[in-house]
Amino acid sequence: MQTFDYIYRAAAEVGRDNKEKFLFSPKPREWTYFTWYKHIIQTAKEEYNCKLCLVKETKWTNISDELKQQIKEGH
Repeated sequence: MQTFDYIYRAAAEVGRDNKEKFLFSPKPREWTYFTWYKHIIQTAKEEYNCKLCLVKETKWTNISDELKQQIKEGH
């Protein structure tokens, strides 16, 4: 399992919660949450050669139904 411990070194503004083990974006300024989602996917691919994907165990926390649907359709 990939842990992305050093993803911050990519200087791509992608963060990692060390306790809960998840990646996150800053609060959107110019970009939408969906654009940040795609950016995180791309950064993981470029920096770790890792393809992130949704699974049935994916935990959705504080995600609107609209954004969740957008993410699911964007795959």
